[in-house]
Amino acid sequence: MGREAVAVCHWQGEVAEAKLHLDGAALQLRGDLRLDIPRGHIKDVTLVDEGVRVATDGPELVMEFGAAEAVRWQKALLKKPPTLAEKLGISADNPAFIQGAFEDVPLEEALTGATVQTVSDATLLIAILMEETDLHAASDLALAHPEKHIWMVHRKGKAAIVGDTVIRAHMRGLGFIDSKTSAVSDQLTTTRYRLRAK
Repeated sequence: MGREAVAVCHWQGEVAEAKLHLDGAALQLRGDLRLDIPRGHIKDVTLVDEGVRVATDGPELVMEFGAAEAVRWQKALLKKPPTLAEKLGISADNPAFIQGAFEDVPLEEALTGATVQTVSDATLLIAILMEETDLHAASDLALAHPEKHIWMVHRKGKAAIVGDTVIRAHMRGLGFIDSKTSAVSDQLTTTRYRLRAK
């Protein structure tokens, strides 16, 4: 997901071609020049010649890739990325029912004012998967409420007792399809599932 391009980049006296990737979290450069600039560190983006100048908390970055592409990148870089609550589709008007416990500040902030205590009052479901038993409890919840999407939240990488591959195989085996994925925090990620229509 996100915007990608290849550009000639100028950074701290270096000039090199790099592959660019922009998502909600950061602008990443890969290739001869490797750099990650968090979205929050981008202060301004201006058009220059055939590219854009990105003002940050530190040095400036200039990316050259043609006038038309520069306009698109300026717009994308200046656009405020969606909040986690917006990515999950939750709000006071679209509340979620939470199953499971967690300790994660970004998730806690996203859920503030956007949860309910009963499934019937919820627009969607969020299941926290920290142990193997949590996966079965989550799929039971989803099967009991097939009209609602369920977000399966779990740890990233090697720290995950219940990982993405296991969750996907289990849910697809029950007839669910996954439709969206989102990073939650440095520790957690999530994928949305819904029972496939017959």
